[in-house]
Amino acid sequence: MRQVSARLGMRWASGLAAVALVLGGMVSAQIPSASANDLGESMYTRSSTTERLAYPRIIRLEHSGSANGTLIGTFEHATTDGTPSNFIIRKSTDDGRTWTTLTTLTDPLTGTNHPSDQFWQPFLFELPTAMGEFPAGTLLLAGNIAPSEKVRTDFVLWRSTDHGATWDFQSILQTGGGSVGAPHGGSGVWEPFLTVNGAGQLAMFFSDERTEPEHAQVLAHMVSNDGGVTWSANPDGSTNFSPGLVVDVRSDVATDRPGMPTVATLPDGTMVLAYEICGAGRNCEAYVKTSTDGGETWGSGPSDLGTMAVTTDGRYLGSSPYVVWSPAGGPDGQLMLTGMRTRFADNNAFTREDRQAIFVGPADGEGPWSWMPAPFQPRTASAEACSTSYSPNLLLDDGGEALRYTAATAVGETGCMEGTGKTSVGQLPYASAFERGQSGWIDYGGCWSVSGGVFSETCGGNGGNKAIAGSTGWRNYSLEGDVRIDSGPQAGFVVRVTDPRVGADRFDGYYVGVSTTALTLGRMDGTWTPLARTEIPGGLARGEWYHVEVEADGCTFTMTGHPADGSADPVQLTHTDPGCFTHGAVGTRAQTGTASWRDITVTER
Repeated sequence: MRQVSARLGMRWASGLAAVALVLGGMVSAQIPSASANDLGESMYTRSSTTERLAYPRIIRLEHSGSANGTLIGTFEHATTDGTPSNFIIRKSTDDGRTWTTLTTLTDPLTGTNHPSDQFWQPFLFELPTAMGEFPAGTLLLAGNIAPSEKVRTDFVLWRSTDHGATWDFQSILQTGGGSVGAPHGGSGVWEPFLTVNGAGQLAMFFSDERTEPEHAQVLAHMVSNDGGVTWSANPDGSTNFSPGLVVDVRSDVATDRPGMPTVATLPDGTMVLAYEICGAGRNCEAYVKTSTDGGETWGSGPSDLGTMAVTTDGRYLGSSPYVVWSPAGGPDGQLMLTGMRTRFADNNAFTREDRQAIFVGPADGEGPWSWMPAPFQPRTASAEACSTSYSPNLLLDDGGEALRYTAATAVGETGCMEGTGKTSVGQLPYASAFERGQSGWIDYGGCWSVSGGVFSETCGGNGGNKAIAGSTGWRNYSLEGDVRIDSGPQAGFVVRVTDPRVGADRFDGYYVGVSTTALTLGRMDGTWTPLARTEIPGGLARGEWYHVEVEADGCTFTMTGHPADGSADPVQLTHTDPGCFTHGAVGTRAQTGTASWRDITVTER
């Protein structure tokens, strides 16, 4: 996304009483918002404000014998005072809970502008099989050393044969200019990504500006037959051996800039390429396209720009996308895609999910896409001291049923860290006992906090403050949880939620409300439509926990409620809503008061 960020690294160098039946028509109060999502844990916290962080990459060793399961991580690293930089290699042996530094890699290049103060766009890769003279488990690190003078970019390759403890510099893989002098940005090479293609070769995909001015930038790849020692393209892009440098995405619009490639490979050999397209009149929208011939060709050819990733409720990702494939979600598995920004497709405005959305879609990349919250929300700084969310990273666990999300975030003792956190892959069952704080919840108004496993909204007001979790792709499910009215007349749960926004009635879906007198069901679609209601015998006192179960099966909704302490018989309510909302996430909602929730579970029906 060099066009939006002025190439983030280059910019470094230059510096969210009435009962339920009267909800409709209420005006949203203007109240402060304390975010519902978590702050994340630290993979690395900078030691001084002269460090700049971005672009994290983490791998899990899978072909390294007794070291299998170890996490190895690094990140884009630069300095603001011109002192030499480095790649810091971090290690975790407890699945990301704690991290230590293995080593640091300094500039192996010499001459003018070296040692460099800008170490950009690292990519870590573990050889899955023996390649050339190197055994399975050999680690590679490709990075872009691009001094702040902006005159040169070099892809540099290091290699480790001892699980990241020590590294040897191998060679410069590709060389470009910087960002000075060209009408559309520069003549550099950017964002290397290593993978294995269908022929078993090591392949490196990257962004290439050297086609300027005919094309502001293209996506290309080259291959190696010996584990990365020699490549089909020489450092200047000229052919060394077949196929040379292959262009994979090239727009007919000269100002378009396809960039930031990442690749996922499915068990059947299908490969999925995700990338942004920046340029005049664009917002670096995320696109995907596939290859069925092992990565030799993508879609119908280079001029095929692929399919833009847009959710069923009108969100799209912009800038620095990252894609992985998970075996969850059905026989073909699912794609999981994240990026730096999230916007509305109809007006390009940033959504409340901005910087904290993960898209979930079918393995063919054609959609439909749904979205789910990331496990934490990266925070922005008032100044560009921390490159928040720039090129976030996704890493699946061993079974492919949990996902680690990592991104730079402006928190921590020195105002910037590489934050990391785990979440589900958007499939049921789901449970939130709030042991890990507010992880994976996005708020739409209100002030949210967690204490002792209780999730609370403390601002109140009549804005229908809500927090959303789970996936907008969920269909038939049962939700259970406890709700407590702390002040005001009512609170409850929301189900089948899509298109959530700040405001009393601003989502598509259903609200199951508990008041001091009744259990109610209503439909939300920008307005409030009451659907059904049943009285709670004896009423419900404020401060009393109430257990609610909601079954959403097709267009029929069954609600059951009773005091959580079992002191009264349950009440039940069933309603069928023809033309119902068929899918959506879950959440909590308060109206005209404050409330708390605990022990929320969702299971598939």
